[in-house]
Formats: sequence, structure tokens, C-alpha cells
Amino acid sequence: MSRHDQRPDIVMRHPPGSWQALAAGEFGSDGRNVDTRRAELSGEGAGLEAGARVGDRGHLGDASQTTVAEEVSKRVTKQSRWTWEVPAYFAVGGMAGAAATLAAGALLAGLGGDEQRLVRSGRVIALGGTAVGSVLLVADLGRPERFWHMLRVWRPSSPMNVGSWVLAGFGTASAVAAVLGRSRNRRLRFVGDVAGLTAGVLGLPMAGYTGVLLGATAQPAWWHARRWLPRLFVASAASAGAGALELIPMSPDEERAVRIFAIGARAADLAVSKAMVHDLADTPEVAAAYGNGQAGRRKKLAERLTAGALAAALVSSKVRAARPLAGALGLAGSFATRFAVMQATVKPGGT
Repeated sequence: MSRHDQRPDIVMRHPPGSWQALAAGEFGSDGRNVDTRRAELSGEGAGLEAGARVGDRGHLGDASQTTVAEEVSKRVTKQSRWTWEVPAYFAVGGMAGAAATLAAGALLAGLGGDEQRLVRSGRVIALGGTAVGSVLLVADLGRPERFWHMLRVWRPSSPMNVGSWVLAGFGTASAVAAVLGRSRNRRLRFVGDVAGLTAGVLGLPMAGYTGVLLGATAQPAWWHARRWLPRLFVASAASAGAGALELIPMSPDEERAVRIFAIGARAADLAVSKAMVHDLADTPEVAAAYGNGQAGRRKKLAERLTAGALAAALVSSKVRAARPLAGALGLAGSFATRFAVMQATVKPGGT
């Protein structure tokens, strides 16, 4: 049964598709200008009911600016349908990227002597984070092939496409570094080190591309914060990467390097978070999205966890038990940040 058969109220007085029918508004459909006597509506949006037409003949140019703005707002500011796997992937992927960057820096600095616990641990965390993140991403996409479809082309203007390539390159480099970096063969170990440095370079975009991705959406809470989300995600990822490494015993020089990195990352995280809130104050609806409700509570929790991680890291050189505590708080704060941002959305007519 066609849609026209389901709409007996439509009376066609002119030939379908003719200019007379268009002028008279006889579309034989629901406002999408489709003659359902000649074709069926199909595809992803076929089952959705069309909204009320704007203007006398369904043209935006015939309506007032207020009407158009209200209609557009209703269509683009819907609540996010992304499930928990997405912010979890953001957090795990960011942690992996930061750990790889730390490992690459330790390799270049020659830290750890022959054992190189920081280098090896960072590579293992990078590989493990990529593996877990890939599982979370596929769980959200529904089918694994959907990820590979994004690698068919290279589109620099698309944050999602660039992010897919970054994830693929980072995952490959992390795997090679983790496996060959422990080889007794000097040549294979050299290949592993080159791969580790490559993963370290890709670690920063791995940590921050998700912030760019959110800022490119039509959700006002993310679009208005597009200048800050990449910075916040990178700083938060660095805190998480250092946090994961703070849970692992290392040599004194390696622990000192991780501690300095962690302190800088957490201070930057808190500073960027405060600066973002201050910048969004000019847009009350968006500021309220980050300050009220579940998103506001999670954001406050994230800031408190990060502040606690910073305080613990500052005293960890004298208080041994503070080091793993700083790591756990840093990881928790990073996850809370991602979930807070994902929860911060502006709905039509409010937050």
C-alpha cells in the first residue's frame, strides 16, 4: 500500500508532477514534494513523519526569520542518541594516545636504562587502550565493516574520516611497537622503536580529534565550545595517560618524568575547563548545559577528581602511597570529563 493510499484526504486535480499541481500544492505526499502515485518513499527517513511546512508553499523564503529559526532549532537540537560506549571510547582512546606520547618521549630521553619500564608500559597501555577502544567503537557502530568503510577515502574536511585514519595508523603503530620493541633482534627492535615514535606522534591527534568531532556537530553545547573541547580532551587524556603509568612501579627518573607530566596535564585540564566555562558565559543556554543537571554534576565531579589527582601527584615524591592514588583519581577524572561533555546538550526551548 502506498502512502497516497494511506492519505485519502489528498485530492489530485492536476496531472501529478505538473507545474499546475506544484502551484496548487498538490504534492500527493506529506510535504516532501514526492508524488506517491508514481514512487514509494523509502530509505532511512521514509518512516519519519514530515514536520509542518514553513511558509505558504513550504519554502523557507516565505516564512519569517523567527519561524525559520524555531523550525531549524527543533530539527537540529535533539538529545544525543550516542550510548555510553562513545564517551568510554573517547576516554580510553585518549589515555592510549597520551601513554604512547609519554613512551616516545621516554625513549628519546633514554630513561629507564636497559629495562625501559616507562617505554614498554606506555606501549602496552597504548595497544590495550586501542584494542578496548576499537571494541567500544564497533559496539556503537553495530557492524565492524562500518569502520572500514570510513577508510575508503581520505577527506581532510571530515573530523570523523581523519579520526578513523588516525585510529587505524595509531593502532597499527602501537601493535608493532609493543610486539617488536621487546625483541632480542636488534633490527626488529629498531623497527619497533620507529613504530613507537610514530605512535607517539599520532598520540596527540588520537587524544584530541574526538573534541574536534563533537565541535563539528549541530549540537549548540558542543558547537559553541568547539575552540575548547579539543584542548580539554588533550589535557584530560594526558592526565589519564599519566594516571595509568602512575599505577606501575618504575625507576626514580621514570617516576619523576611521569610525575612532572601528570602535574602539567592536570593543571592544564583544570585551567582549560575554567576558561571554557568563562567563555560560554555569554551564551546562557550553553553555559547552563554544562553547569546544570546531570552534566553539571559530572563536570563538577570531574574537576574535583582532577584536582585531587593534581594534589596527590604534587606530594607523591615524598608520600609513596600518593602515587597510585593520583593515578586512580586522574583516570576517573578523565572518564568523568568525557561523560560530562557528552551529557551537556541543549534541547529545543532550553537545556
